[in-house]
Amino acid sequence: MKPIVYEIKRTLTSKFVIIMIVAIVGLSTLIAYESGSSYSPVSIPTTPSVATGYYLNGSSVTMVSYVHDAYGNPSKDVTVSYSYAGVIHSSISTKNGYANATFSFPPGSTQLNVSVSYSYSQFRQAVSGNLPSMTINTHKSYSGLVKSSSVSGASAISPLDSYIFSRTNKTNLGLEFLYVGPNGSAAKSLTFYSGYTANYTSLTTNYVSKVTVSNVNAFSYFPSIPYKNMHNKTFYTEVTNGTGISVFISNPTSPSIFTVYSPISQSSLQSLVFSGTSTLLGFLIPLLAIFAGYLTYGKDRTSGVLESVLKRPVTRGSLITSRFASNAIAIFVAVGLSMVIADAIVKFYFGQYLSLSFGLYFVWTYLIEGVAFLALVYMFSQLVKSQGGILGIAIGLFVVLDLFWTIIPLAILAALGISTSSTAYIQTSVGFDYASPASYGTLVQAMFTGKFGTLSSTSINPNAFGIDGVNIIIAGILWVAIPFIAAFIMARKRD
Repeated sequence: MKPIVYEIKRTLTSKFVIIMIVAIVGLSTLIAYESGSSYSPVSIPTTPSVATGYYLNGSSVTMVSYVHDAYGNPSKDVTVSYSYAGVIHSSISTKNGYANATFSFPPGSTQLNVSVSYSYSQFRQAVSGNLPSMTINTHKSYSGLVKSSSVSGASAISPLDSYIFSRTNKTNLGLEFLYVGPNGSAAKSLTFYSGYTANYTSLTTNYVSKVTVSNVNAFSYFPSIPYKNMHNKTFYTEVTNGTGISVFISNPTSPSIFTVYSPISQSSLQSLVFSGTSTLLGFLIPLLAIFAGYLTYGKDRTSGVLESVLKRPVTRGSLITSRFASNAIAIFVAVGLSMVIADAIVKFYFGQYLSLSFGLYFVWTYLIEGVAFLALVYMFSQLVKSQGGILGIAIGLFVVLDLFWTIIPLAILAALGISTSSTAYIQTSVGFDYASPASYGTLVQAMFTGKFGTLSSTSINPNAFGIDGVNIIIAGILWVAIPFIAAFIMARKRD
């Protein structure tokens, strides 16, 4: 068996390398999945929404409110207050989301004006606001079907606050309804129709979505419309009861949209990958490189194992080359698999693959990071005579050049009094990033996204600061070539 084949097999079947590759690929897959599944092109509202109805019993009225979050799920511990005739009647929403309050009104009243407000605690901060006031006609003993309303408070309300969001696809929108029948009873049967026309005499026959539910009070309505028929279109909605009588018609001047989807840009996809998978690889790939280099070469060189190997017809130059190459292949396998799986997840959630140029740069970036650390371990293995010394230097390289390299430049620049908003600060920071293989990913990220900085991103023109494909490739080659050539020359001199 040729030495290179033997070394590749030896490296890829070692327990440490297998565990690290599985950990890197597994964790990067989880991060890519979390990024894809939780991504939303819009900001999901954190303020609750409320649907309010009522029913009458003699000279008393019971106000019924269903409090829910942005997904239509019930929200508890929200205080809903009903103000009538100068008296406030409050109720706290239960785990089912209902906040009901009953109060009396003067016999013979034909109209009741009830003001509705809410309050709750969020992160130990009191939050309050107002809901649309209700005018109750006492000749109608119950409210029937009502659509949920967004609350209003100190901050402006987004138009999307009147919708609910789908948990499985946050670009899909829906409507929340509450039905309050006689004595608070549920609706026996409701049928929801959605279509393109505002002509409600034909909407129940000219619809694109029809959903029927039974025995419901609160209901989240997501129309069953294929995406190709939903994108860039508005819809009108009508609801009928079990006898076919219309109980709700959407406002003809305000048709609904049921999706906010738009194709995600390559730039946004790349930023998403950089914010998740890249952080993990920037930490774990150097660890794989450092310990793989130590276990397969540095440890053997200082323990005398290499001397026994060299009794065979193998030169020191071919031995260091074959072991270095096998370690580099292990790093490539970890990075390549992570990229392939991340790209598959991107395709599943966003309907498109990452660009080929980005994929190639991504693999190149973390391959260079790993192989550069690997080359440093091989070089210092020629200079240190003890296993503990090599391991200590390897760990020191990881701590200084990887863990603390983002902090060291910040401390130096702060000590020199260089403003973080100055051009000199960016130029110096770029120089520091070129000086460490662990910052290689930061440079590639800046080239693709135009954002620079780990703790706070600043928009820059990458070319103006020497961040371009040519410089990045040259820097990567030098980071690998210089320490490895030095290690190779020192190893050959031992022959």
